Amino acid sequence: MNQTLNRTLGMVCSLGALACTVLFFAGLLFALPTLSYTVCLFLSWFYVGLASVYAHDAPDDRKAVAVAGIAIAVVYSVFTNLVYYTQLTTVAQGGADSSLLTQLTFEPGSWLFGFDILGYGLMALSTFLIGLAFMAENKRDRVLRILLLLHGAFFPICVAAPTLGIFQPDGGAAGIGGTLALMGWCLYFAPIAMLSFLHFRDSAMPAATR
Repeated sequence: MNQTLNRTLGMVCSLGALACTVLFFAGLLFALPTLSYTVCLFLSWFYVGLASVYAHDAPDDRKAVAVAGIAIAVVYSVFTNLVYYTQLTTVAQGGADSSLLTQLTFEPGSWLFGFDILGYGLMALSTFLIGLAFMAENKRDRVLRILLLLHGAFFPICVAAPTLGIFQPDGGAAGIGGTLALMGWCLYFAPIAMLSFLHFRDSAMPAATR
């Protein structure tokens, strides 16, 4: 029963992360920031659940690495939740002094923008650790493991970019480039979520039916 529940959680979180990624892409495409903020809140929760199931399945000699992946996933979730919930509540409702709202508004180069980028960098580090701990059972799993590991390359990029002043609050070409980069990330992460769902779905089946 416990194993069935674990697999169900893995499948639900995988599909939830996939749906959030697709909706995030739509929010970027149609310039719907409220949609983007909302689904990215849920995305972080689904990812923490997903990382937890992967860590549960990790062999004993890789368990600590996987647990570290969960811990970092939680930090990612906290950072991004701070950003998006602030936008959906304090900023959207004008619940602060106008000078403070200027500082809290999410835009390239802002304080919260830096937290958001760092959060996704930590998510990338988490996927890298989960990938190290993941034991591939077939060809499709091996593709999934490679995607998880390569996703870790976003970690140093996300940490370095804000400190180097690459993102500036000037919109224009830089803003369009940032949007395209995020859309590219969606196209990369969606297969991770889909392959994760297939992995947990198949692992819940009897070996003879796979």
